[in-house]
Amino acid sequence: MNHAELLLLARARRYAASGEGQEIRVRAGLSVREVAEAVGVARHTLWKWERGERVPRADGATAWASFLGELAKVAS
Repeated sequence: MNHAELLLLARARRYAASGEGQEIRVRAGLSVREVAEAVGVARHTLWKWERGERVPRADGATAWASFLGELAKVAS
């Protein structure tokens, strides 16, 4: 994992732990299913990340963090 991916992974974990990931998604009017499909993870996995029940890992987590970063700009 390179520098940029590690930064995204750290961001994903912050989004999960704080609940900010779910807030961004809801503010944008997107469903868990829509975001999960967009970032390539199972709906159940994303659901657990958003509730802080599971620690985001691997490529799906970095894709989620990247997507949320862009989505936050649009949904603000």
